[in-house]
Amino acid sequence: MRERFKLLFVIILGLLIISCNKKPNLMVEVREIDFLNKSESMIEGRLVYSGILGAERIVVFDTLIMITRNTPYCQLVVYSTNTLDSIGGFCTRGRAKNEFLRVYAPTVQVYYKNGHVVLPLVDYMSVIKEVDITESLRLSHTVVLNTVDCIPFVDAYTIFIDNDLDKRFIHERNIFIGKNYVENVTKVMVRYTINKPGTKTKEIKLYRRLVDVSKESQVQMPFGAYTIKHPQKNLIAHPHYYMDYILFFDLDNDKTFAVHQQGSRTFDDRYEDPGNDYYHFYGKANSSDYLFLLYEHGDYSLSEPDLKKRCPELMVFDWDGNFIKSFKIDRVMSSNIGYDEKHKKLYGLTPTEDLYEFDLSGLLP
Repeated sequence: MRERFKLLFVIILGLLIISCNKKPNLMVEVREIDFLNKSESMIEGRLVYSGILGAERIVVFDTLIMITRNTPYCQLVVYSTNTLDSIGGFCTRGRAKNEFLRVYAPTVQVYYKNGHVVLPLVDYMSVIKEVDITESLRLSHTVVLNTVDCIPFVDAYTIFIDNDLDKRFIHERNIFIGKNYVENVTKVMVRYTINKPGTKTKEIKLYRRLVDVSKESQVQMPFGAYTIKHPQKNLIAHPHYYMDYILFFDLDNDKTFAVHQQGSRTFDDRYEDPGNDYYHFYGKANSSDYLFLLYEHGDYSLSEPDLKKRCPELMVFDWDGNFIKSFKIDRVMSSNIGYDEKHKKLYGLTPTEDLYEFDLSGLLP
């Protein structure tokens, strides 16, 4: 009798697994859209600065262009969008409160606090310092407001909800190989949580299982994505590097949804080796109305076989996930772009550390 019960249990468990595997992997509403190969015009870049030594990330906000650099001095340089003049250099390398061992801006989040422009920057790996840019410019030295610990950014992206350092949306990556190892049933190596003081951590579950891959070394690739927040709202976009998906986390309305290029690979398909054609979305910028993404998986980009010579398209979406328009970019770009809402200009860095300006005035609704 006991053996029969064991056999029945195994059969039921197998049926449950089969049933789960038939359900869509992505557990949120997915809307099919069409943005592929829609670019009709090309926008040409204008050189602003050549060879910004060590340039890595660009953040554009208010009337400021802020660029992080891998240099021992002035790891953050600031330019005016009104004049394009350099107006300050901050974040000297060191261990003092207002110094940084190594500056990173992985999420390019920036906001107002008490009327000042504040830029949270990661110091080395696992410390975030709020830099008061307005006060730093006034006093001509780096002013740090607050310092908090965080999960090392190589393992997780941290977004501050309501611009409050204690309220965090965390996108954990590589959770089976980093400090954040926690066993789970699906073995999916990404996790999304909302962390607020006095409340239980809330996990936003997205995936039922791993994606079938042609090479074991590519098991993480379908889940590779980056994170960018709306300038004012608690609305977060999550474009994927290696898939035609953009996920949206609307934290104010407790809603998560996705948009997907119709006919392209899904999380239910086998992930085949893409060779050198692996990038889809790879650069990001935001405004109150639009989400700007660099894209390298359309005909325009793929017509160049040399990955290092590929020019991207600029894809423009609204924050509801609707495709607005796309443009061909006339040159190779790194993943670092930022948008100036006041002057309708997109700024971007090239692999050779040059800063270019792209005029979008009159091109968007």
